[in-house]
Amino acid sequence: MSRPIGAGDLRCRIQLYARVETENELGEMTYEYAPLRTAWARLVPQSGSRGRLEGGMERPEITHKATVRAGVLPEIPADLYFTYRGQRYDVLYGYPIYDRSGWLELYCRLVVDRGVKSN
Repeated sequence: MSRPIGAGDLRCRIQLYARVETENELGEMTYEYAPLRTAWARLVPQSGSRGRLEGGMERPEITHKATVRAGVLPEIPADLYFTYRGQRYDVLYGYPIYDRSGWLELYCRLVVDRGVKSN
C-alpha cells in the first residue's frame, strides 16, 4: 500500500496550458494554447526509452506522472500540457486517484527538443 499524498509532497510549481479557440485578424476561428493556471504538483519519472527516427536518428521518450489536487482541473481538456523549469510535458491522459479523493494523476511525456535540463 502506498503512502498517502500530502500537501508537502507538492514541490513542483507547474504552469498549465490548454488549447482555446480564438479569432485571428482575418476573422477566422483558429486554435492556440493559452495559460490556464499555475499549480503545485508532485512530478515523478515513470519510464525512459529511445525511439528511432528516419535517417538513423534517435529521440528520447521520457514519461512522468504528475499528481495535483483535483480542484486544479475540474475537467481535463483534450489538448493539455504544462511546463516545469522550462521543459514542456504533454499530458497523455489523466484520471482521479480513486482510493484517495481530492487528487488527480496526469500521465505525460517530456518533450525533448534541445536536451533535458539536469537541475
